[in-house]
Amino acid sequence: MSLMLLDIDHFKSINDSMGHLEGDRILTEFVGHINNVLRRGDLMGRFGGEEFVVLLPETAGDVAKMAAERVRTAVEGLGGPTVSIGVTSSLANGDSVDAMLMRADNAMYRAKSKGRNRVEVI
Repeated sequence: MSLMLLDIDHFKSINDSMGHLEGDRILTEFVGHINNVLRRGDLMGRFGGEEFVVLLPETAGDVAKMAAERVRTAVEGLGGPTVSIGVTSSLANGDSVDAMLMRADNAMYRAKSKGRNRVEVI
């Protein structure tokens, strides 16, 4: 299994400048667009604020990275805010989802620190 953690870049400025209703509209559009890019068995959920988690069952790390790049490119093509994505894969049978979320979060923050609108893998 692999996991992606997505964060819409500079989303606070959207809410601050355009209002929360427009921010909610953008979130809804974002989710619809991402769901069109994901595979049928992939699961996406809101993790908090403008962060989303995507579970990629039975997916190796290299395939997960390609999927994340597809998501990033699709969002970039919308012409609005971009997305920073952290990706990780299960390391062993006993690897917990919490451990995977922590690694994906670290990778996502690394993507942000390297300029945003990127995919980073741990």
